[in-house]
Amino acid sequence: MSTPSKIEVAMQNLIDVFYQYTTGDKCTLTKPQMKRLVEIELNQLTKNKKNVEYFDKLMKDLDFDGDGEMNFEEFVSFIAGIMFSCNELYIQKKQQMAKDCKK
Repeated sequence: MSTPSKIEVAMQNLIDVFYQYTTGDKCTLTKPQMKRLVEIELNQLTKNKKNVEYFDKLMKDLDFDGDGEMNFEEFVSFIAGIMFSCNELYIQKKQQMAKDCKK
């Protein structure tokens, strides 16, 4: 049996985290459950109050069916949105480091 790739491990970790915070058979996250997930699993990103406000808005925007809960599809969209933002910051930091090296 081969070793899982980094992406396979990342996908399994996201699935595990989602279901770790759900309760019962519903397989959705309520707003308090999602808030707890964000506070614990994304604590480095939520230290900044501005980021907390962004997460609140993002969660509301991603509640596609308007039920006030987040299903797995909505959760994946939430994570993707965060990853896009983090990637933008990564690129900006990398560009700044390249500029600093040229000086």
